[in-house]
Amino acid sequence: MFDAFARWVEAEHGRFMLLLPVAMGAAILAYFALPVEPPLWLGLVALGLSAAALGLGWGHLYWRFVAALALAASLGFARAEWRTAHEPPLAFIPTGVVKLSGQIARLELLPNGKRVTLAAPSLDGATPLPRLVRIKLRADDPAPLRAGDIVQCYAMLFGPDRPAYPGGWDQGRDDFFSGLNAYGFALNHLAVLNTAPPDHLADALQNLRADIASTIMAVLPVETGSVAVTLLTGDEQVIPPQERQNFIEAGLAHILAVAGLHVGIIMGLAFAASRYLLTRSERMALRWPTKPLAAAFALLAGAGYAALTGAHLPIIRSLAMASLATLGVFVGRRAVSLRGLALAATVLMLASPETVLGTSFQMSFSAVLALISGYAAVQHFFTRFHASSSRLGNVGMHVIGLAYTSLLAGGASMPFAAYQFQQIQPYWIPANILAVPLTAFWIMPLGLLALALMPLHAAALALAPMGWGIGVIVWITAHIAQWPDALMRIHPMPSASILLIAAGLVWLCIWRSAARLAGLPVMALGMVVALMARPPDVLVSPDARLIALRSGPSVFLATQRKPDRFVLEQWASVWGETPLAPAQCIATACRAGEVLFATAPPSACAGAAMIVSPVPLTGCAGVPMIDRMFVYHNGATAAWVNGGKVVLRTDREVQGERPWVELYPQP
Repeated sequence: MFDAFARWVEAEHGRFMLLLPVAMGAAILAYFALPVEPPLWLGLVALGLSAAALGLGWGHLYWRFVAALALAASLGFARAEWRTAHEPPLAFIPTGVVKLSGQIARLELLPNGKRVTLAAPSLDGATPLPRLVRIKLRADDPAPLRAGDIVQCYAMLFGPDRPAYPGGWDQGRDDFFSGLNAYGFALNHLAVLNTAPPDHLADALQNLRADIASTIMAVLPVETGSVAVTLLTGDEQVIPPQERQNFIEAGLAHILAVAGLHVGIIMGLAFAASRYLLTRSERMALRWPTKPLAAAFALLAGAGYAALTGAHLPIIRSLAMASLATLGVFVGRRAVSLRGLALAATVLMLASPETVLGTSFQMSFSAVLALISGYAAVQHFFTRFHASSSRLGNVGMHVIGLAYTSLLAGGASMPFAAYQFQQIQPYWIPANILAVPLTAFWIMPLGLLALALMPLHAAALALAPMGWGIGVIVWITAHIAQWPDALMRIHPMPSASILLIAAGLVWLCIWRSAARLAGLPVMALGMVVALMARPPDVLVSPDARLIALRSGPSVFLATQRKPDRFVLEQWASVWGETPLAPAQCIATACRAGEVLFATAPPSACAGAAMIVSPVPLTGCAGVPMIDRMFVYHNGATAAWVNGGKVVLRTDREVQGERPWVELYPQP
């Protein structure tokens, strides 16, 4: 058996280093899963011990590999600790009207107005906060705002919402690492106290984006102009909600998320154009390294596009991969490889460990991993076919290649999208076959031409036909969204299921030998775990205004006053495709199986396994109760009831006591 294992190790030579970023990512996930903040020395001690173990065991192959994994994991854990420690703490946000002032760090267009993000915000003249505040402006605000302006207004501010259900989206954690402290809306028009200095590069980029967006919206209607703004500036907020939902249901949300597809198109166009121009002269073509020069120009174009669109994580990841590809062109090595992907993942995790939890990191890296491995598996087939096929056959193979690309990227990223958004779009392949070529060969080239023509005030010459192409995609998404089951809702997946799927996908993609197929049953096990997960029988929102009760195949919703729209949206998929029906209560109480819902002290509790109430309530002795005071102290609460036994899960239990969690009141 040992000989067989040794032969497998020899066959997979060079692939084991791909497990190092996996170990680092697993340690980062373990850090964020802790219920309390670990001491800073813990990561440093683990780092030192693993480094010592690596040095002592360097001469032994297997010990060296295990120690290297431990070192990568320790490095990820320690980096996550220090990343959190270096973030400024959350400041207390007062309730009621505040006098808000600050410097505009970002200006964004919305479908019905604008919003600004203020740096160094001051509340009621107090010391400026070290974090950002984002406010929505009044729709009739006439102020000609520019990034860098010092502004002032009266506003209502709020902290981030608590998760809508235990284990749901943690907005507070996302805001903590993005530097946000509060949201709100302006009550009056903004007053500009001081205009922006003209020489600040970051403000100049923000103002350039705003000018580009204004130019586009002056030429194109909002249906197509909003998409053009997104593609050329990276700002997505201007897209109307229904149009965005159509893109999601058609499986084309990635068109609106500036990332690898877009930077790849930009760099491909730049490479082709520069290579063409460099080879027009015979002297240049024979004496100059035209291919490396074109690759360098393409990388510069990609970097410029990344800066213009805000340098978000997905495009940084793509640019990192592109940099490695450019380096590969210079040294004559393979441009895209699993090693390059591993290096890019390592760099991003060390720069921003929290990105491992994000949708863009999970979906983009899983898609690229599947593409690299998937095309490596069929490379010989495609090569032989292209060598012997006719022009018509090559066109057919191009369509097959698009479908295969969509299948690989969409299939690999779909579990992570299902985990993050609790939904599946089954028609992503036909939608991408139509939309991606149109984006690559019509929309984006015309967008670049429009940018070049803007200084000449002739951008409309390119924006108009660009809008035609966008209009076709908008039409496609609107029609696919009407197809049966275009958006299939699933209940939230347990963390164990997505971890198993991720582990199986990594195992399937990184190895060369038949042992890679062992990843398939691991992924299947993750899907089984997801399918076997049982949605809660009772769910209570953080403010107890929404209470859902499951009785048999139905789920009933009891509301108090105006329900929170955010919570309703998050709850839409908790029970999969099961709709939420209004609860019909007689007088002040109603029953749902073993659960008693009451708005007044119940007169009888016979047969009730638990009591749920939207108001503070005294219940029956010995019967578990979730009321307004319970969720005030514990956050959103889910309960599973079976045969008189009750299992509770609360936000307080899931979130723990971490720097990004607003403290829960003590009981």
